[in-house]
Formats: sequence, structure tokens, C-alpha cells
Amino acid sequence: MNHNPSHDTIHSIDMQRLIRVIFHTCLIIIVLLIIFDYVFNYLDIFDDRSIRRIWNIAREQSLPTWFSSIEVQLMGVTIFLTAAVLAPSVSRWKTTAWILTGLFFLWIGIDDFAEIHEKLGGALERMAAGGDHNAVTAFLLKNPSFSWHTFIAPFFIVGGLCILAFLWVAFWRLKLIHYLILGFGCWAIAQGLDFVEGLGNVDQVYDHMQALLGIERRYGITHLFKVVEEVLEMLGSTLLWVGFLNYFAHVSNGLHFTLEFKDADGFK
Repeated sequence: MNHNPSHDTIHSIDMQRLIRVIFHTCLIIIVLLIIFDYVFNYLDIFDDRSIRRIWNIAREQSLPTWFSSIEVQLMGVTIFLTAAVLAPSVSRWKTTAWILTGLFFLWIGIDDFAEIHEKLGGALERMAAGGDHNAVTAFLLKNPSFSWHTFIAPFFIVGGLCILAFLWVAFWRLKLIHYLILGFGCWAIAQGLDFVEGLGNVDQVYDHMQALLGIERRYGITHLFKVVEEVLEMLGSTLLWVGFLNYFAHVSNGLHFTLEFKDADGFK
């Protein structure tokens, strides 16, 4: 027996309101994560190390890392949706470029939580050090910081520059380019701090910062250094995601979706 609904159910989403909610929610979460990290890791209200690590922004596989990873992966999903909406009206190569952009951010989100770039960078460094050295390999092995900056970071840099080149005109026309600049800028500064952390003389940097800020505990400055890096990454991800959400809101303007309900026999 057919059940015909009297009319289709049309749902419209106020994208600008949704984007504001997402932006403010992400900022609130970042602030709360900073507070929880300070309470659990600096004030040491719990002696159990496992509990402290749950909120430790400076460590991988924690709640802050999970949030950072999910945020970037949702950005990738947003870009996939943009590619799907644009596909009928743009060339195949542009659709492919949008899909590759989504895959880039999806991979970064997965990589951030699983520490793939650190592990792969270390493995590649050991492989390069154990083999015959040509001029390029010898130059790469002179990197004074973490190995992933030598073997993995260049691919991320090239990917980011390609995305900037691909989206620059479109985002500029919609006055969204500041999201890309600020977002990638936060990421670049964060990676610069990560590079400093891997230097052999980083203790001198910590000593100078500790004296400058008047922090008594050495852990306070080393932990603060890492917290600033991770917070910049999260802030950069938030800005980039908001930029892509605004672009999706523009290209999907007027788009509707219909919910069709069926009974247990599969009839509408």
C-alpha cells in the first residue's frame, strides 16, 4: 500500500548562522582545552600521569589532539561537499583539484592523531643514513632539527602552496582570502616552533624564555612552548575551516534537500 505524503519536506539551513556557531564553538573548545591542560598538567591536581595525559595539549593521542584531528578532517569533508556541488558547473580538472585538496586536509587530520609524519620521517632518516650518500642525501641529513622536517615537511609545503595558488582568485573575489592567509600563517608559525624544539641548543632558548617570563619551573616553559605550537595549529585549522565553510555557503546558495519517509515495507 502506497503512502503518498501531501508535500515534500524542504529544509533550509542558515549557513551564516551555522558558520558563526561552528567558529565560536571551536574557539570555546580551544580555550577550555587550554584551561584543562593548565589545571591538570601544570597545577598537578592529580598524581596519576594517565589522567594528566588525557588533557595534555603537548602530547599526542590526547583529547586536544583528537579535537585538532577531527577539526581538520571535517574541513576535508567540507571541501568534498564543495567539490560535489561544483562538479556539474566546472571543468573536470577543477573538480579533481577540489577532491585532492579535500584529501590533503583529510590526510593531515589522520596524520596529526597517528603521528605518521614523525614515525615516517624517522624511518626515512635511518634508511638514508644507512645507505650510500649522494650530495642531496648528505645535505638533507644535515638538518639540525626533527627528521620529518627534512623528509616529509617539503611535501606538506608544496601541497599548501598549490592549494593557495588554486584557490587564491576564487577566495579573493569573495573576500575570503584572509582565512587562507591567517590559517596557513598560524600553521607555518607552529611548524617553526616545532623546528626550534628539535634543535640541539633548544635548552638555551628555554633558559632565555624562562628568565624573560619569570617562570620558576622549567616544565612551565617547555610545556608552554609546546602548548603555543598546538594552539596555533588548532586556531589555524579553525580559520581555514571557516573559510571553506563560507565558500561552500556561497556555491551552495539556494540548494535544498528533501527528506522522503518510507514505511516498513519500503513504500513512500
